[in-house]
Amino acid sequence: MVAVLLMCTLVFLPSCFPADPTVGSLTVKVLDFYTGLPVINEKVLIATSYASMQHGIYYAATWTDLNGNAWFSEIPPAVYWYDTQTWQDWGAIQTYAGIDQYAYLYVNDPYKKTKD
Repeated sequence: MVAVLLMCTLVFLPSCFPADPTVGSLTVKVLDFYTGLPVINEKVLIATSYASMQHGIYYAATWTDLNGNAWFSEIPPAVYWYDTQTWQDWGAIQTYAGIDQYAYLYVNDPYKKTKD
């Protein structure tokens, strides 16, 4: 009888019920607008607001891989503005806890360098 009660207790321990997720992930795929090919080795940055992005205040940064994917893991749910280091194009996406989000960024306007 004691063994049965012990087994029932073990089945319903709180550790058996995982907590709700508090973070999610975001993958930004960077593609060339004209060719459709992935942009490799490009720095991708995310900010928590448009104003922060415009002022260069970023939440996180990473680099694209050979497939043009920039992966941001374990980020809290929020609206993120994504940008690259050498292109003027940007976008925004809402992320959710426990969900892997994907965004595509087609870049076609490189930053124009000015002569000093």
